[in-house]
Amino acid sequence: MSEDEHRSRWAGTARTAVAGTVLGAVGGAVTGTSTLLGDAAFSTGAAALFGGGFGAVLGALFGAGSGAVGGCLAVHLARRHALLARVVLALCTGVLIGVAARWSLPPGTHLLQRGVLAGGVAAAAAWLSAPWCCRPLRLPTSSAS
Repeated sequence: MSEDEHRSRWAGTARTAVAGTVLGAVGGAVTGTSTLLGDAAFSTGAAALFGGGFGAVLGALFGAGSGAVGGCLAVHLARRHALLARVVLALCTGVLIGVAARWSLPPGTHLLQRGVLAGGVAAAAAWLSAPWCCRPLRLPTSSAS
């Protein structure tokens, strides 16, 4: 593997980790706030502050992890199989975020639906951001002739 190819693979993985961090933080904040809204122990402001803040931090951590894992898998496929790389990134991110959301929410069937919804939204976001994440791999490499 050439140095340029190695650098572009890391750039693609870094992009997926950054995208996962941002999307995870936003998704975590929304999920955390909505989980505490309507709880008698929390006012609307407290639900946004505590649920949103904790959710954003937890979402950013899981988003960075799922983006990095999905990116590591996808970058190996991006050059030859762009569609397969996009599918792998979306599935990996969706599954990891869905499991993380389910793990972080208290037990309950209506919260299971939120975990599935979080996984679906994460998979859709990964699908949409995949061209940007994998772009460094599709750039033509300069050849010394």
